[in-house]
Amino acid sequence: MRLNPKILSPIALVILWEVAVRANWLDPRLIAPPSLVAVELWRLLRDGELLAALGVSLIRVVAGFLIASVIGVVLGALMARVNTVEVIFDPLIELFRPVSPLALFPLFILWFGIGEASKIFIIAFACSFPIILNTYAGVRNIDATFFRASRSLGASPWELMRTVVLPGSLPHIFTGLRIGWGIALIVIIAAEMIGAVRGIGYMVLDSQQTFRIPRLFGSIVVIGLLGFLTDLGFRALRRRMLPWYRESRE
Repeated sequence: MRLNPKILSPIALVILWEVAVRANWLDPRLIAPPSLVAVELWRLLRDGELLAALGVSLIRVVAGFLIASVIGVVLGALMARVNTVEVIFDPLIELFRPVSPLALFPLFILWFGIGEASKIFIIAFACSFPIILNTYAGVRNIDATFFRASRSLGASPWELMRTVVLPGSLPHIFTGLRIGWGIALIVIIAAEMIGAVRGIGYMVLDSQQTFRIPRLFGSIVVIGLLGFLTDLGFRALRRRMLPWYRESRE
């Protein structure tokens, strides 16, 4: 069985981490070794606490991400094809895009309450911008010859969108979705640390406040693994949907 070279650096990091803590090069009161983190994660998994927290967080993330995906793809494509839409929305996007979602989170709580809606909408707000911009770039980069040829063959606007715009911009759309999903994971953790009593972000905050260091590091490891595995899923889906598209370094 051939070992994938991409996993060598994570393995080396875990070994170095374990040795550094066990040798007291790092303070074991503040940094838990991977062995204790693994034990704590197994306990959380066995008790169902980890899956419950992950389930709550994922529901919020998926809901916000789906809203952002629909809005982002539609708006990005319209901005690229309809000049009036671009004139109206481009200044608004550039105005709000640099604003930190966490700076707006207290305002979202005032508008939508402390429940699920505020967290879902802050995720949708945060991850919509890369989807919009990448969709816009993908549509604008389509060769104009394809549009002229389709029109000459009598394609309707809907047929043009289905047969030219969507296939031609899908690589860029997938890039925007991957970036947006990563942002969604970052935002939900921060939002749950500010205004939640459930979720993986709240687990991080609670572990810090109660000084349960293995649990704290375990929560961080789970967040990293979640992002890594879901990104692999996005890549696999892209390879399945776009078999003709390959990134040179993947």
